[in-house]
Amino acid sequence: MSGSQTRLSLRVAPGARKSVVVGRYGERWKIRVAAPAESGRANDALIELLGKTLGVARSQVRVVSGASARDKIVEVRGIDAEESERLLSVSAGEGEANESERA
Repeated sequence: MSGSQTRLSLRVAPGARKSVVVGRYGERWKIRVAAPAESGRANDALIELLGKTLGVARSQVRVVSGASARDKIVEVRGIDAEESERLLSVSAGEGEANESERA
């Protein structure tokens, strides 16, 4: 999937107790990040969380729209839309892990 990429529509809530994928928020994914919304810290925390959740490097994740807003569009290279949706669902407790993740 190295040539794959997807764009994610997100609603981000900064200053949370911990960084987590909450679940669906209409057509967007709702994500809470522990970092405050100052000096780009919340965006950095978002990029780190998405990288870990989706199994890609931080360098493959970038905010393309809404850098200073709660509603953001993030581009992720190295993963397609279907796989990113599945992994976000699993992280939010809404989906099922595949066999290798259960072991």
